[in-house]
Amino acid sequence: MASHLAVLGFHLKEAWRGWPGMALYLGYTLIVYVVLFSLWGSLEAPPWVLGYLWAAEALYMGVPRFWGQLHQEAQRGELGLRLALPYPFVFLRFQRYLATALLQIPLVAAVGGAVIGALGLSASLSLWSLPALALGLILNFLLELTFALLTFRSTSPMALGVLLEMLRLLGGAVVLPLEFWPEGGALLLQPLAATFYLPARVAAGGEPVWLLVSLCWILVFLGLLARLFPRALAALSERGEV
Repeated sequence: MASHLAVLGFHLKEAWRGWPGMALYLGYTLIVYVVLFSLWGSLEAPPWVLGYLWAAEALYMGVPRFWGQLHQEAQRGELGLRLALPYPFVFLRFQRYLATALLQIPLVAAVGGAVIGALGLSASLSLWSLPALALGLILNFLLELTFALLTFRSTSPMALGVLLEMLRLLGGAVVLPLEFWPEGGALLLQPLAATFYLPARVAAGGEPVWLLVSLCWILVFLGLLARLFPRALAALSERGEV
């Protein structure tokens, strides 16, 4: 346990060096809040909707994307051996991801909290908020890793990475309204929405069944990764980057 905490502390120090990027997240998120609050205010949405948007957007903007970094490591010949050992690779990557998220999420959420307070709104929490946050972080991490491994099969990996990121944003915009109309089968898609705009249930509350379906989506991503790891390693070997 002590060694894992030491590694996490190291990654926290490393992530802190990226404070200019965090400042950019803060500014971007503040602009997004102003636009979203104006839009939903004009539609006379209930206060919890604004709280939802605050939590969802703050958490989404507060987590890192690392597929580009993986490609830089591949070009330096540092990635092949790590991909050959998938379990340590995933564990260490998640530690780095979590360290960066632990720094960024509070900073970005602070901006949302200030806006919420200035507008006299509130973001409600429920018993399931913390589990929803934890599962949302895991889902987002697995999505990032899936994107990264998919791009290794492309002759233009960086271009494909940008395309996937655009699709990610579009997908988030499409599934976002499902949180407001949870009737029927839309409930099953809400955990998938968490991979685009991290767990909206942090603000809007939640139900235990959402956590169960989130676990199912996590298993789906783990199954995809089990197939993608050997293919990504083969692609690196073909390009001589192992």
